[in-house]
Amino acid sequence: MKAHIAVAAVFVLLSASIHAEEFTCQLENGKYVSVFVEHGKPPVYRYGTLAKTEITLPVPQQPNNNVFYGHQMFVAGASTYVRFKNGNYSYVVYDGEGRGWNFNGIIVYKDNNIISKKECKEPLTPSLDNIKDYAIKMDPYLETYIYAP
Repeated sequence: MKAHIAVAAVFVLLSASIHAEEFTCQLENGKYVSVFVEHGKPPVYRYGTLAKTEITLPVPQQPNNNVFYGHQMFVAGASTYVRFKNGNYSYVVYDGEGRGWNFNGIIVYKDNNIISKKECKEPLTPSLDNIKDYAIKMDPYLETYIYAP
């Protein structure tokens, strides 16, 4: 019986890790940005240092319908993003690649104006390619928030 419980526990742990991912990178300012996604739960955005998270979205009193996904192909590449809307602000974690180059980071918008843009020192790990598997709504404002350098 103990063997069956142990096998069941390992299966549950393995299953949980298959259905959740964290996309993270260190930004050029030394801080970190991450997006944690898990099936059946709203994605979570975090920004800050390893010692202290400065921003976590969505905030508890905010509806979960303020998270969007966008993807666009362009000549010789593609770009994907996750956008967290908080009032007049949008926090867009983006990931893209082309022939021999990539671009990753975060852009913060107030209304439709960019107020901050930070690039990742190294590519997001893993790439945001898998984000579409987590049932996040397609962004109705794709043209506003898609980023291609």
